[in-house]
Amino acid sequence: MTVECLQYAEITHRNFNLCPHCMFHGQEALLHRLCEGLPMISRSDGETYHLLLADRLLPYPNERAAGPTQKVSVCFWYSHRNNSNTTFSTIVILSDSRTNHPAVYRRIEIVADLLAEELTRFGHLAEFYELFDNPDGIAAP
Repeated sequence: MTVECLQYAEITHRNFNLCPHCMFHGQEALLHRLCEGLPMISRSDGETYHLLLADRLLPYPNERAAGPTQKVSVCFWYSHRNNSNTTFSTIVILSDSRTNHPAVYRRIEIVADLLAEELTRFGHLAEFYELFDNPDGIAAP
């Protein structure tokens, strides 16, 4: 499946610590992540969903026997009104990336926008995506 960008994005809140979606539903608004020492990358329309980068970048694959690659994985957590009491995870693999390169966070911002558009369109995300540097963009198996 290839993700296509929507004509009109439904992202009204970006990079927040206090979630407008959770406040709207009367839930705890402070977002917690596994790793707090990285930039806050989060998205919401203020009512239907929230999405946030949950953990630090990890080499992919992470097994030592695999050897070094130019891929990293990032984990996002999200909640959607269709299942508002449940938090889901999705993993995104970024090809041709290094964990110590400053531009990688700009790529993660773009991924967050794409995932937010998927949430707007379908109300859920796949568990795994891989982003390629080509016109086909982001794909899920």
